[in-house]
Amino acid sequence: MHIYPDNSICMSSLILIIDDDAEEERDDDDEPIYPVAKGYKSFLSVADLQSIKSNLLEQKPDYSQNELLSAVMHYYENDAFILINS
Repeated sequence: MHIYPDNSICMSSLILIIDDDAEEERDDDDEPIYPVAKGYKSFLSVADLQSIKSNLLEQKPDYSQNELLSAVMHYYENDAFILINS
């Protein structure tokens, strides 16, 4: 998953999801060229986002969109799941 780097990441941020394995044009680091050419930067994988959502759901079944965004940002910045006090 790639995200368009505007001022801040929010629920309305532009994202680009590609099938990495299907992308043939690659840079020297074996990363797909298309997202970078369109101005996107690498963010998290779909599997990461699913794990973040599952972890949050286990901690708080009635989480809000803001809590989900906080959990995603926490994972992105710390490479760890957020701990919520229910």
